[in-house]
Amino acid sequence: DAIDTPRVYRGELPPRAIPWVTVQELLRSIDRRQATGWRDYAILYLMAHYGLRPCEVVALRLDSIDWQAKTLRVEQRKTRSDLLLPLADRTLRVIKRYLYAGRPGSTRADLFLRARSPSGPLKHTAVCDLYRSRVERSGLALQGTSAYCLRHSFAMRLLERGVGIKAIGDVLGHRGLESTCV
Repeated sequence: DAIDTPRVYRGELPPRAIPWVTVQELLRSIDRRQATGWRDYAILYLMAHYGLRPCEVVALRLDSIDWQAKTLRVEQRKTRSDLLLPLADRTLRVIKRYLYAGRPGSTRADLFLRARSPSGPLKHTAVCDLYRSRVERSGLALQGTSAYCLRHSFAMRLLERGVGIKAIGDVLGHRGLESTCV
């Protein structure tokens, strides 16, 4: 009458994090001689270095960047709040290079656009697809990982550097510490 399945408890297994060295290898493997390479590099760079979710990356707009203050305003959809992140000079250079070499000419306010016509914003599923594509092309042993692994790698990197759980949870946009503790 029923199938008895093994119980799986929440938090039993930690989220997958990719070693930081491998994250860097993945980013270096992206061929930036083409516009889509710069777009994909900028997207994955922001996810890896700032812990952004795919939906947060695609929601970024040109006016999300304050070039003078060197900050990025991220709309955290899960918590319905805005997060203001400081941008390192290297990150500003990555974004500028993407804008000049990778972003199609468009009057759209969205930061990241589709490479094919008609021009328009990316969907969060496209970020997951481009992650899989870039992993495949890299030749790295990252089978079974997803774009969210970059977010988890970011969190682990902060933890290894001695950042407190509460601060990590705030940056990741978690409502409670339980999510961050996993």
